[in-house]
Amino acid sequence: MKRVVVPVLFLALLLVTSGTAVSQGVTNSAMRGHVINEGQGLPGVSVEVKSPTLQGSRNTVTSANGDFSFSALPPGNYTVTFTLAGFETVTKPISLSTAQVSTVDASLKLSGVTAEATVTASVVDTVSTTTQASTTITQDLTRKLPISRSLVSQVDLSSGITRTGPGGNITISGAQSFDNVFTVDGAVIQDNVRATPNNLFIEDAIQETTTSVTAISAEFGRFTGGVVNTVTKSGGNTFQGSFRTTLTNDAWTAISPKNEVRNQKVNPRYEATLGGFLWKDHVWFFGSGRLEKREGSNQTVFTNIPFGTSNDEKRYSGKLTLTPVQNHSLTASYLKISQDEGGNFFGNILDLDSLVNRSLPQETLSLNYNGVIASNFFIEGLYSRRKFTFENSGSTFTDLIKGTLMRDISRGNARYNAPTFCGVCSPEKRDNRDYLIKGTYFLSTEKLGSHNIVLGYDNFAGQRTANNYQSGSNYRLFTTSSIFQNGDIFPVINNGQSSYIYYTPIDTLSQGTNTLTHSVFLNDQWRLSNRLSFNLGVRFDKNNANDSRGVVTANDSAFSPRLAAAFDVKGDGSLKVAASYAKYIGGIQDNLVDSASNAGAPSTYIWYYEGPKINVGATSATTNLVSRGAALQQVFDWFFAQNCPNLQTCQLPLAYASAAGVSRQIRDTLKSPGANEFTIGVNGTLGTHAAFRMDFVRRKFTDFYNTVLNTSTGRATDPLGNSFDLGIVGNTNNLDRNYTALQTQFSYHLPGFFAGANWTWSHTLGNIDGETATGGPVAGAVDVYPEYKQAAWNSPYGSLASDQRHRVRVFATYDLPILPARIGVISLGLLQVYESGSPYGAVGAVRASTFVTNPGYLTRPATSTYYYTARDAFHTDDIKRTDLNINISTKIANFIEIFVQPQVTNVFNNQAVIGVDTTIRTNVTAPTVFTAFNPFTTTPVQGTNWDVARLPDGSPTSFGKPRNSADYQAPRTFLLTMGLRF
Repeated sequence: MKRVVVPVLFLALLLVTSGTAVSQGVTNSAMRGHVINEGQGLPGVSVEVKSPTLQGSRNTVTSANGDFSFSALPPGNYTVTFTLAGFETVTKPISLSTAQVSTVDASLKLSGVTAEATVTASVVDTVSTTTQASTTITQDLTRKLPISRSLVSQVDLSSGITRTGPGGNITISGAQSFDNVFTVDGAVIQDNVRATPNNLFIEDAIQETTTSVTAISAEFGRFTGGVVNTVTKSGGNTFQGSFRTTLTNDAWTAISPKNEVRNQKVNPRYEATLGGFLWKDHVWFFGSGRLEKREGSNQTVFTNIPFGTSNDEKRYSGKLTLTPVQNHSLTASYLKISQDEGGNFFGNILDLDSLVNRSLPQETLSLNYNGVIASNFFIEGLYSRRKFTFENSGSTFTDLIKGTLMRDISRGNARYNAPTFCGVCSPEKRDNRDYLIKGTYFLSTEKLGSHNIVLGYDNFAGQRTANNYQSGSNYRLFTTSSIFQNGDIFPVINNGQSSYIYYTPIDTLSQGTNTLTHSVFLNDQWRLSNRLSFNLGVRFDKNNANDSRGVVTANDSAFSPRLAAAFDVKGDGSLKVAASYAKYIGGIQDNLVDSASNAGAPSTYIWYYEGPKINVGATSATTNLVSRGAALQQVFDWFFAQNCPNLQTCQLPLAYASAAGVSRQIRDTLKSPGANEFTIGVNGTLGTHAAFRMDFVRRKFTDFYNTVLNTSTGRATDPLGNSFDLGIVGNTNNLDRNYTALQTQFSYHLPGFFAGANWTWSHTLGNIDGETATGGPVAGAVDVYPEYKQAAWNSPYGSLASDQRHRVRVFATYDLPILPARIGVISLGLLQVYESGSPYGAVGAVRASTFVTNPGYLTRPATSTYYYTARDAFHTDDIKRTDLNINISTKIANFIEIFVQPQVTNVFNNQAVIGVDTTIRTNVTAPTVFTAFNPFTTTPVQGTNWDVARLPDGSPTSFGKPRNSADYQAPRTFLLTMGLRF
């Protein structure tokens, strides 16, 4: 009992002491409409909107043409009342979604017997019926479905997205997964490097999430994929709150085919919210808190050693909304997260020495102002700040033995002996801040319809301070292989270019990067008539970015037009045909901006090991194997005896060298990547209960990050007098990435029943993936040493790694007609998932330099990337999954609702393979086994020139097979949620 009471008291104290809120910025909603009588516009009609999410009410009067508009409305459920003397009063309900403009038309009749009419609005819920393709998931729906209630889970229900980016990250409409925008109440929550969303929210505080995937307004920028806007709850004129406990247990998850160990321990997560008023319609507050200490299990790859993981996390947030005078409001917010992780690791690891315990503190602060200056002029302003720090994220040792990272070449460079990075050298900070102001002007004309014109300015900057130590000792040793014996790992270190020493010193510490983007946008939502409307927009973005030395490396600018047209076939919104063109300009990426700086960046020097062989020819049965510590000591004794790593005295030839800030330069300016999008589609409603949407989408991406290194780029010399071939980092359109899709959505709603579905057919084709799971965007290398490669085998065209041909989501909730409403509700939730597998090929290395006459480079490339098969020759398994839950709630004293929700995901325990070993062996990694070949004239033969990877003892191939439990679809998992709401 004590374990429950203490967190409850802690959260109660939190709610009492919390204050402030997150701004809504451009995530506010808008409403427009046209009022008629007998087909003619009706002027002078009083229009009033009310909502539980709006402080007070808002009023306006229709123009001479019968038009009206409201801007800067918080998302939520509204009632709209139309009043004019001599005419009947009409009231309409409508739901406004985040960052969307909704249309509410009305027809008023002369007063007769009926004094007032209430019109039931169409319920579209998740599906947008504007030109902008969006999916909105509300908390009311989320808490009834068998999903995790998180931002990512809500996005996962959208059409036009996949989870096929590196590491399972979200891609939107075929873009690279780092190039989306995620906001919570207008504050950008993305990481500076990987650009994935941080968990800067408390689940029960989320009101709704809108994911926009095509035909996106010019008000949004810095993306080539899509925009995800999440809005959290505010207070209100009534007191509302909740307390929730979510119970998980590692043992409640089914065993995967790798038979990992499960820990038998219940992990509770506590969430609480409280909202209300200090002064009705003037001062609202909302606070929330979340406590979780979770323990789980994982296992290493190949060696399958089980280990425990832990996550001790506390989240606190508060929100304050002030309306001192009518039509002017100020919102302030603060969110703080304290997080300690145990059992964290980077990449694929073979042993427990690769684990770290680290801390990840985060916080956001934001302020927002909304003001109605006149009935047709509105102003919004935003300031937000986010801080994110990595502490102790890496090795705690800096000596040569315990601080040196070892990597097994035969197992896809899997890591062992020490954690990646240095955890005791310096913390890494990844922050951002944003200023935004925009004005909205509503113009109604007699012959050219109505215009909602938005003009705004956005000033967004990201800052990162990082010293990228690659290991505690600044050394990595790539070993030929390794032997696993009695729970320990013994390195196999051969000579003859099959093992190498990797030295990565940092010479200059980082001053911090700054990626600043100035943006001006103009957008006109033009309603020419009841049937014909347009969206005319343009955005101007100007980058001004400094690298970690303080040098300007991006100073470009670009215009991005956004054009759309829609024709309402019947004039009642039931069937619309729409088409659009949009140019999107991505956000400038921090790690590319900093790619030519030596500050905080490691130089890379590689030498092949030519010393005595260590454990070569041994097997797992061999006795007296040389340990890791003894092997490292022997390698470094030999290395230092060659007077290395001093480049002036080292007697070993460099296999590869890349001096930070020397061998790479940005000569002109780095540009943001772009995308051109064309769409055509239909959308509408079926009666008052259903909505549908189908969009054909075509995107072509442009201005890829790229490095050029050839005989014309010249050479560079470091301060020690060492010369290097020079690579120029910039952009290119000589690479291809295209996306073709049919994105469909459907929803159906009756009292007590809701069903939604979407199916996305898509094909992502090209010759550049351009990102990694850990490092985010990377520059293309097709123009690096071009004489040593051919596009046909170095960068072939085909289905890219993020391609997913079919993606289906079907979800439904049903309130069982068992209990009277006054007693409670029992409802069922269903989520059905189908996803096509992802493509991969057999990719390795070839020594092309053997067959090329050096045209004058200082250092020839040791190897070149070679696709031994098509890049999409193989596919992972298709995923099928059924998730179910049951919601049982009952009321106490008519205002307290107690609920219990058991949930099971992957009911049938399907265990599709979603990740595989793609390591192959070639003459480069196994020169005594495979024959070298000329890649320019010869087609390699499997078994002679290359083969899929095999373990050192010759056991069957592991290529195309899962490496550990993480390579399988998540197995059947149970969880239990319970709590109360009032």
